[in-house]
Amino acid sequence: MSEYKGIKGFQVQTRTEDPTPTTKQIGDFYYNSTTGQFKIIQDGGAPIGSWASGGNLNQVRGSNKGFGTQTAAIDAGGVYSPISPPGAQSNYVESYNGTSWSEVAEIGTGRQAFASAGTQSAGIIAMGYKIGATASEVEFWNGVGWTEGTEANTPRTSVRGCGTTTAALAVGGYNPPPSLQLNINESWNGTSWTEVSDMGTRRSGAGIALSSTYTDTIIFGGYTQPPPNTANAEIWNGSTWIEVGNLNSAKDNMGGSGTSSTSALCFGGRTISQTENWNGTAWTEVSDLALARGYLASAGSATSALASGGEAPGSPYYRNNTEEWTVADFEIKTVTSS
Repeated sequence: MSEYKGIKGFQVQTRTEDPTPTTKQIGDFYYNSTTGQFKIIQDGGAPIGSWASGGNLNQVRGSNKGFGTQTAAIDAGGVYSPISPPGAQSNYVESYNGTSWSEVAEIGTGRQAFASAGTQSAGIIAMGYKIGATASEVEFWNGVGWTEGTEANTPRTSVRGCGTTTAALAVGGYNPPPSLQLNINESWNGTSWTEVSDMGTRRSGAGIALSSTYTDTIIFGGYTQPPPNTANAEIWNGSTWIEVGNLNSAKDNMGGSGTSSTSALCFGGRTISQTENWNGTAWTEVSDLALARGYLASAGSATSALASGGEAPGSPYYRNNTEEWTVADFEIKTVTSS
């Protein structure tokens, strides 16, 4: 911890409360007259981030899904008609370079609301909803094209995924009719799908730490059975689901990013712009999306995330907007004297 003798001679500003740190305030030294303490803003504390506009998708769509990072992502499938008539499921795929989206090879089966995971050069999509039915089909992306893989055991839609092309997890969803939310989970080992321990809460359209591993992740929110939506969150350690702190508000069909069960970001949801950060202990509300929307694609981590497409209130219903979440770590430290 810094000592007074190391900063003696500086003119010190007085504040009645601690500021909200921004990137321009790193290194600021001040006196909090309310607490009677000298303080300094340094790297390494709670995440303070914001959303900024990125390059728009070339095709407007919702219930699309993504994987990768903020600067190297894939956005695939979805729907592109507000009424979703037969044939509306898209097989369109776009690749993001941090600035703009480019069309790449299409998926073999047009679908929406599927599980997705991986990187811009090696990804997997599984299940979802295709024309007139839930899907069990699985496809792999190698950076150039798509190939079919072993089908999942349980067809379902509004399912979520994480992991890699050789070690993935597909979580929850539902299989209409009837519209029964599921707590089924399947693990992929590169060769076959195996059912693993059920979640404690049945849910579809949840958020997940998309870039986490298949043995260390967190799932949050979603549409439950019985309805409506939930704020419940559970972490997966590779063998067991454990309930942890709830989101600050219940929501479903939001975006989710993150790299583990202790680092995740939840953003958006039906008609919602709210963003919440998970630090392994609690959820904290942070800066909102500029555009309130649900059924959107996600990519990235809790500190560098991507939100693309989705469904928003008003007209047009389906969107091509992209937003980028960037965060730096800051900490307000109390300075001791000697």
